Amino acid sequence: MNSSIRLFVVFMIIPALIRACSGGICLLGKTYVRIHNSLPEEVTLTVHCKSKTDDLGVQQIPPQGTWEFQFRPNVFCRTLFFCSMQWPGQFHRFDIYDGERDTERCYETCNWSVKPTGPCLLNIGCENWNS
Repeated sequence: MNSSIRLFVVFMIIPALIRACSGGICLLGKTYVRIHNSLPEEVTLTVHCKSKTDDLGVQQIPPQGTWEFQFRPNVFCRTLFFCSMQWPGQFHRFDIYDGERDTERCYETCNWSVKPTGPCLLNIGCENWNS
């Protein structure tokens, strides 16, 4: 293929990819986020997760229980899911999936364990609450 044809192909693909990003078309496989209630004293964890375009609703995670959601991260736009988490006497927020932070460290599955001090990502370590 000569260089002018290659250049033409590149300039045709880039705008299509930008339109795919703005249209929310995802080009990666599914990513799973699992949230495990590791709170002490048999406490139910109430979680409400959202992204810019999706509201996953309020979830009640029983003691030692797990709740999971899935999505297709967008290669070109930053994928962000944030959650509020509460239990008696506590209310916190955390970015449960941040594409810039999590794409490499939990490519297909992010396994979070929620503790009073903050969420902990399996085999990685614990994070501080956003609030």
